[in-house]
Amino acid sequence: MAQVPISQLPVEELNQYKESLEQEIQNMAQSLQAIKSLRERFYESKTCIEHLKEYKEGDKLLIPLTSSLYVRGEFGDTSQCIVDVGTGYYIKQSLDKSQDFMERKMAYIKENMDKLNEAIGTKNRQLEAIVGEMQKKIYQQQKEAGSSSQ
Repeated sequence: MAQVPISQLPVEELNQYKESLEQEIQNMAQSLQAIKSLRERFYESKTCIEHLKEYKEGDKLLIPLTSSLYVRGEFGDTSQCIVDVGTGYYIKQSLDKSQDFMERKMAYIKENMDKLNEAIGTKNRQLEAIVGEMQKKIYQQQKEAGSSSQ
């Protein structure tokens, strides 16, 4: 598909392209927000693993069933935990390995966030160029309409 300079496109096509870009940017921003939320969950899990290292077998705790309902519990083996590795698979592993897993996931997510931020920046620059070209063409149309009515 051949690329056409935006200066050669009519205002109507520029407007359609602008709306398309705005929708893409909005979708990317929503994806970015979801990815940030996922990263926060991994960070929270990593922090919980750090705190788990402070406890030993037999220590008492309260287990939340809801935000206001708890039951008493007791720690079992605190040297390992079960990690959700995705798509319904769980792995029992040491706390250190679990922490490493969380750190790798957070690094991977950060890499994807950076790529998505870069793509959003590119789309925003394209949108600015389109809006600038549209304003220029509309100004020219108004100027021509004003000079032809005199």
